Amino acid sequence: MAADSDEVGRVVRNEVRVSLLGALAATLDGRELTLGPPRQRAVLAVLALRANHVVSRSELIDAVWGDEPPASADNGIHTYVAGLRRLFEPGRASRAPSSVLLSTDAGYLLRLPPGSTDAALFRTYLDEAARLRDEPAAAIAAFDLALGLWRGVALDGVPGPFAAVERARLDELRLTAVEQRAALMLSVGREAEVAAELTTLVTEHPLRERLHGLLMSALYSGGRQAEALAVFTDLRRLLVEELGIEPGPELRRIHEQLLAGRHDPHLAPATPALVPVQLPHEVRDFTGREKELAKLAELVPHDHAPTLVAITGTGGVGKTALAVRFAHQMASRFPDGQLHVDLRGFDASAPPVRAAAALQQLLQSVGVPAERVPDDLSAKAALYRSVLANKRVLILLDNARLADQVRPLLPGRSSSMVLVTSRNHLGGLVARDGAHSMTLSTLTRDEGLALLASSVGPGRVAAEPAAAAKLVELCGHLPLAVRIVAERVVTRPHLTLADLAGDLANERDRLDLLATGDDEDTAVRAAFSWSYLALKPDAARVFRLIGLHPGAEVSLAAVAALAGVTPSRARALLDVLTGGHMIEEVARGRFRLHDLLRLYATELAATEESAEARAEAVHRLLDWYRGTANAAGAVLSPPDHPAFLLPPLSTQDFDSHDEAFTWCRTELPNLLAAARLAEDERSPAAWQIPIALWNYFIVSSALDEWTRGYRVAERAAAADGDQAARSWAIHGQGLAACRGQRFADALELFDRALEIRRDIDDREGAAWSLTGLGMAYGGLRQFDLAVERFREALERHAEVGSWFGEGGTRLFLSDILRLAGRYEDSLASARTAFDVLDSHDAVHGKAMALVSIGWARLKLGQRAESRDSFRRAVDLLRVVGDRKTLAEALHGLGEASAEQVEVARTHLLEALTIYEDYDHPLAPEVRTRLHELA
Repeated sequence: MAADSDEVGRVVRNEVRVSLLGALAATLDGRELTLGPPRQRAVLAVLALRANHVVSRSELIDAVWGDEPPASADNGIHTYVAGLRRLFEPGRASRAPSSVLLSTDAGYLLRLPPGSTDAALFRTYLDEAARLRDEPAAAIAAFDLALGLWRGVALDGVPGPFAAVERARLDELRLTAVEQRAALMLSVGREAEVAAELTTLVTEHPLRERLHGLLMSALYSGGRQAEALAVFTDLRRLLVEELGIEPGPELRRIHEQLLAGRHDPHLAPATPALVPVQLPHEVRDFTGREKELAKLAELVPHDHAPTLVAITGTGGVGKTALAVRFAHQMASRFPDGQLHVDLRGFDASAPPVRAAAALQQLLQSVGVPAERVPDDLSAKAALYRSVLANKRVLILLDNARLADQVRPLLPGRSSSMVLVTSRNHLGGLVARDGAHSMTLSTLTRDEGLALLASSVGPGRVAAEPAAAAKLVELCGHLPLAVRIVAERVVTRPHLTLADLAGDLANERDRLDLLATGDDEDTAVRAAFSWSYLALKPDAARVFRLIGLHPGAEVSLAAVAALAGVTPSRARALLDVLTGGHMIEEVARGRFRLHDLLRLYATELAATEESAEARAEAVHRLLDWYRGTANAAGAVLSPPDHPAFLLPPLSTQDFDSHDEAFTWCRTELPNLLAAARLAEDERSPAAWQIPIALWNYFIVSSALDEWTRGYRVAERAAAADGDQAARSWAIHGQGLAACRGQRFADALELFDRALEIRRDIDDREGAAWSLTGLGMAYGGLRQFDLAVERFREALERHAEVGSWFGEGGTRLFLSDILRLAGRYEDSLASARTAFDVLDSHDAVHGKAMALVSIGWARLKLGQRAESRDSFRRAVDLLRVVGDRKTLAEALHGLGEASAEQVEVARTHLLEALTIYEDYDHPLAPEVRTRLHELA
């Protein structure tokens, strides 16, 4: 990647070049780099050979370690990528984004200009030679440039299965180029050079028939007929002894011509009589998948290296339909035939087809008599590769289960294309065999509607557009499910789309409805069951238990809690499920089940797990959510978290405010779903989880979630008979109402909480209720009543000895007095709050008091003093980690610095960035202010 800079009158290029056709090497601006440990070199090899394309983390792990990576593999990839970034961009700041080795949600991308790797240049010269095939001298020159790039064995010394496969692939391309160059040289009378070069090569590749044929032609053309015949005799003996087969028809033809003394090296072989056309019929009304079809079209081979594509995805997603559609579209591009084998990898009625049986079928399909097919698997595979050599054949290997089932069925030197469909990830094919991976997702909304319309008729969909969209949604956008729904509509003309959508809305019956009456194999449940039955017991158990999780996504740690296993074991089992497309990893350590798979997992949990096992799993999950939320709340200041209501901290998972806040924000939908599940289970976790989130809600803007969560907590605490917890749940709803400007609602809620607290003699809680009433009256601009409630609250906080209650209440009082225009009183209240909090070394409380002091001083026109207060607050808040209050301090500092426009803009921009993260109501005000300053 080149990056220009004229900062000091010179150009800094940062030009990276990678050499792969020999020992792996790289240069930066012409200076050779030390590439680090072997596996870091392996990562570079993958990224360089896939330059300007995203390579997923799982592909990198497969490429470096193969089928059995260590538990530390994911961290290892991060380490190696970081090491490469330091090499390629030594001047880049540690947290600055890389412009060479980019990170994306899907993986990593090495950005290189065209021609930055010798492998890419090699391919360019080969393409040029192919273009010049009618100009032998120019084509030979292009081949010379291509072959001159080689410095030895490709990727020499680079470990890992990917490197081994690429080494073999590149060497195959090199040998094919040598053969094509030799044929051109024979055509211009340079047979002596050809004979000299190929004599050495045939000893290195003793079974390569094309090389032997060219050598025989060169020797014959040079008047060395006896030596040419001896080459055939030696090769025939070796083939019979090693593989038990005779030489192929091309070599036998040359041999016969040599014996007759009439060999013409340019005479083309006879066209084979048999061209197999075995593709299954296309799915009726195939729709959508335009991007996938276009991507497959880009992968059609143009040289003598076969292309392998693994199309993977969950059951019923349309893998075979896509592969068959594409194969029919491209059939004319493969004039030597189209082959098809159903490998039955997930067929419940029969075992998977073994590779030996599949080879027998394939060889007979291309015209090899049954008696000529050897018994040994390796001999079968060798004969298969020989028969397909130099041919263009499309091979569809459908429903594969394992990479080992596919590997013997791959052609060698040819321009063939192999499509493999599977429910498993088949990472081994990507790592070892250079497969292009295409994971098929469900249909988009528009594709689902188009499929439904093509099956039931566009008129039906146009007549009930909302019901049609709902049907596609209830089918989880799964093609198989949409087709089954369409079949029900077509065969029951009286049934409206709305009727069927209403039937499917019941989750308990949905999988029963997504079945055709006369063919159990086409039911959605059956499609899922084939994948499920292929799982080992531990992975199957985890899949079932995930069905008990109440949220749309689930984290690695939550799965570990559900299953009662360590996170590393949970990771291993989840890898099995993602590899089988039973679950999707949507972000690092976060997983999601397809809607219908979730129903299937829930159904399995109900039928295959005992009631006791289900209860234990749910208990572990709720306990984990409660404990982790409590740990996050303990890190998120301010310290008015009612932790005394909760069990003691059982975990210390968070090191910073940001880390705890991010976890709460990410997990919030699951935490609320867990609280509702706990309510159904009559577990105290139903109120404990929302209460544990107290401090998160205080510093976030999730008002709807705050209200909904605390309503659950109120109901659960009442059912549990815990009036103290109930009062805090009502109080929390009051705070959410205040933050949402619903001050009348807040008054009613704080009054209810106060009544309960007086009934149970909770004097500290009652003091906080009075503080809340002061806030609500202040929001209603009833300032006298607000001040009265605040003063009463201060008395009660003093009676119970709550210094934090006093300090917090004085801060709220300061804000209300400022709102009332009583700036001197506001400043006095904030200063008193600061003194109280400072006397107890409450750093976070002091910082909040300084923010209130700063705003009061700004209103009084004391800009210099205001700036000083805000700066002190900023310094403290950066240490504490409360970004929301930090933004408020930066906002104030920006306003207090308005005379220095650039300084003000700097502070306001940082404040706006944080406000937007928190969806803060003051964000529009800061945006407007920045516009004014501009």
